[in-house]
Amino acid sequence: MNENHIRYTFELMKQDGDVIEVRFFQGNKTYSGYFDNVDTLVKDVMQYGQENIYFVMNKIKHECLSRLQYNRIMQVDKKMNATSDTDIECRTWLLIDVDSLRSTGVSASDGEKKASGVIANKIYAYLRDIGFSEPIATDSGNGYHLLYHINMKNDIESRDLIDKFLKSLDVMFSNEMAQVDKSVFNASRITKLYGTFARKGRSTAERPHRQSAILKAPREVKVTPTELIQKVADLLPQPEKPSYSNNYGKSGFSLEEFLSTNGIRYKNKVDVGGAIKYELEHCVFDPSHKGKDAVIFQMSNGAIGYKCLHNSCSHYKWQDVRLKFEPNAYQQKHNQTGQRHVTPQPKQVQPKDEKGEKFLCLSDIERIDRSKIITIPSGLVELDKKIIGFNKGELSIWSGNNASGKSTLLGQLCLNACEKGFKAMMYSGELTPNRMKDWLHLQAAGRQYTKPSQYEHLYFTPTNIQTRIDMWLKDKLFIYNNRYGNEFNQMLTELRQVIKEKQIDVIVLDNLMSMDLYEISDTENRQQTKAILQLADFVKEMNVHIHLVAHPRKVTGFLRKIDIAGSGNLANAVDNIFIVHRVNNDFVRNAGDFFGATTAAQYSTFSNVIEVCKNRDLGVMDYLVGLFYEIESKRMLNDRYENLVFSWQDVHQQTEIKQLTSDPFGWNNLTGQFEKEEIPF
Repeated sequence: MNENHIRYTFELMKQDGDVIEVRFFQGNKTYSGYFDNVDTLVKDVMQYGQENIYFVMNKIKHECLSRLQYNRIMQVDKKMNATSDTDIECRTWLLIDVDSLRSTGVSASDGEKKASGVIANKIYAYLRDIGFSEPIATDSGNGYHLLYHINMKNDIESRDLIDKFLKSLDVMFSNEMAQVDKSVFNASRITKLYGTFARKGRSTAERPHRQSAILKAPREVKVTPTELIQKVADLLPQPEKPSYSNNYGKSGFSLEEFLSTNGIRYKNKVDVGGAIKYELEHCVFDPSHKGKDAVIFQMSNGAIGYKCLHNSCSHYKWQDVRLKFEPNAYQQKHNQTGQRHVTPQPKQVQPKDEKGEKFLCLSDIERIDRSKIITIPSGLVELDKKIIGFNKGELSIWSGNNASGKSTLLGQLCLNACEKGFKAMMYSGELTPNRMKDWLHLQAAGRQYTKPSQYEHLYFTPTNIQTRIDMWLKDKLFIYNNRYGNEFNQMLTELRQVIKEKQIDVIVLDNLMSMDLYEISDTENRQQTKAILQLADFVKEMNVHIHLVAHPRKVTGFLRKIDIAGSGNLANAVDNIFIVHRVNNDFVRNAGDFFGATTAAQYSTFSNVIEVCKNRDLGVMDYLVGLFYEIESKRMLNDRYENLVFSWQDVHQQTEIKQLTSDPFGWNNLTGQFEKEEIPF
């Protein structure tokens, strides 16, 4: 046994004064001891080195110290004197136990244990990308454990949630070699005491007894919010009742027949207990995602699910698979946001001498075919729900007071556009390209990868993550080089060229006031008006969407559309007008005058609010979208626990990383430890 590992286990997982029960079994006999002192515990445990020793991981009620086995290990009546679910005060740990499939009563071979590690690493990466806090990663001797710190009540709701969570992981990740243990959901669950041996069967060269150990622990063990556990649990599919709305029919739905009919080939069909899983040859939506990373599974109750473990396909569900092959599978059209880049149709330029009749009958007017409109989703759920997204060939104006979050939002919109397969170009008259790059790195990386500096509220992106982000965005996102000046007409000429050469879809111009408009007109107001009118024509000519930042005039009250510079002609010329508000006491007080006290109070919980002042396409106005600002990543989140996942995480090529020549903050030393892929096993 390793005394240091035993002590380290309790240092990480227990607090001073916590009640700890250790337990082991000899045949039908149960041995148990309750301790509130680690030194006493270690001294007693070290006498039983030949046993498989466990401990209760969740917080035990203090009154259990009054049992006979206080500060000593002794034989007990398990039903009366060992910790039961009712003896747990609250749940503090969530255990994911991955073990190999093998005959009972024997230790794992090296190959079987390795198979467990493959599954555990996939689960680790998947939960990390959802937003889970860093776990304690351990070697159980025959498999691997992931221990996530939680703070949950000990009640039926918590039990059922963790039960569903483990079942969801099981159907997504278990295979014919290794599986997730679904039975470890009870509150009084015991787990291996790390530092002691795992002894099953005889110890042989092929199947040796191994010492358990803590392999990796975060510097700070943070609590994972229950809301994230719920997100995973909710992925467990529910059966669809046969009806006319889903066309399953009275005769039932055959998944095997669906796969065969539509040519969806699978490598393995695995019974994981409670579900049949089909490991596909490749992802239904991206054939480059091969291996066992894409699965379709059917629960024993008939419910069907789909999962691709690649980040770019993580949002697809079974309904998306069915609709891909059976577009009319559901009577009600399934609402999907476009993922792949739609190649725009060549613009038909009508000769100037063939304008048609001056006065048209309705029958002469071509109907708008919305299926041909290319829309770029924002990635902001409530905004896309209301306006669908940003149409190519349109101009959007963004305004707001200083520090309201305009630039932050526009950077995120560009990353979201690149994620959906579009190309973007950004100009900033306030930030240099290298500052823009740092900001975009933080937004692309997310809180799971950014690291705090020695300065409060200042975060950075490790070098290896920067490299992968740069590889992902190469030929997708372009930053205007400010050394070429900011004269407006010259910039339009440059934009025409880059749009044609790089097939740009979306452009950010931040901001109107930073551009040289002198050659356009003689007065400031006329300059801004003419610039906006030119841009309104430009987006139609070049079939792009432009986001233009226009700073407001100095106002003392609540910012309105009329306060935006050049707004006299702006409202008629542009397609969308947005105002970004920073939520503070002034916002709550002043917003009540325009939207009502109830609405203002409703949005007081957010950090930022987007006000849709005008949306020409769908006629939306006076609509508010609340967002949460995340300081570690400079992102605007749809909900507090959202963790956006971009496709740079699918970039795994080895690339030479050049050290920075200037390192005033000593960050090179900090980034070195993150150069390797962060997987625990």
